[in-house]
Amino acid sequence: MTEVLEGFRTVLSGEYPRLLLSGLGLTLAVSVCALVVSVLVGTALGAARVLRVPVLGRLGDAYVTVVRGIPLIVLLSVVYYGLPTLGVTLPDFPAAVLALGLYSAAYTSEIVRGGISSVPAGQAEAARSLGLSRGQALRFVVLPQAWRVALPALGNEFISLILGSSLASAVTLQELFSQGRYITNATYRQFEVYAVLALVYFGLTFVLSRVVRGLEARLSRGVTLPERRVI
Repeated sequence: MTEVLEGFRTVLSGEYPRLLLSGLGLTLAVSVCALVVSVLVGTALGAARVLRVPVLGRLGDAYVTVVRGIPLIVLLSVVYYGLPTLGVTLPDFPAAVLALGLYSAAYTSEIVRGGISSVPAGQAEAARSLGLSRGQALRFVVLPQAWRVALPALGNEFISLILGSSLASAVTLQELFSQGRYITNATYRQFEVYAVLALVYFGLTFVLSRVVRGLEARLSRGVTLPERRVI
C-alpha cells in the first residue's frame, strides 16, 4: 500500500498534472469540434433519409450501415494514415476531428431521424397548407421541434465522443490518454497512472451525464411524443 501511495504522489507531482490538464483540454477540444461535424453531417443525413430523396436517401442509408460496421480505430487510421496515399494529408487534430465526427454522424443521423419522426404529422401538413415547400416545412417547423426531442440523446452522443477520443492517440494526438501513456513510460507506474485517468474520465462523463439528465427532464415536461412519422 505504501508503494502505491508513493506511486500516486509521483504521478501527481512535478510536470505530470500539467500534462494531464493539457491532455484533458485537448480531449474536450477535439470532442466539441467532432460534435459540430457530427451534428452538421448527421442532420443532413437524417433529413435526407426522412424526406426519401431518391439518391441522397439511399446514400444516407448506405453511409450509416457502412460506418456503423467499422471500428472507430480503423476509421481514424484510414483518415490519418490512408488518405496521404491519395494526396490528402491532415495534421493529427483535424484528422481526429474528421474521423470522430464522421463516425458519430452515423449515430446522430439516427437520433435526428427519430426526433423528426416524433413530431406530429399535422405540423408539416399545416406548414404545407400555408404555402411552405416540403424542405421549408422541415427546416422552419419540424426541425426546431425535433431538436427539442433529440437534444438529450445528442448529449449522450457527446459523452460517447469524449470516451472515443481516447483512441485519437493512435494518430499521435496528445490528448488525455496519450499523455497518460507518456507518464507511464516515464514513471513505470501503470496502475497509478491509469487509475488517475479512469477517475478523470469518470468525473468528466459523470458531470456531463447529470447535465444531460437534467436537460432531458426539463425538455420532457409536458411533452407527449406521438408515434406517427412526420413527413
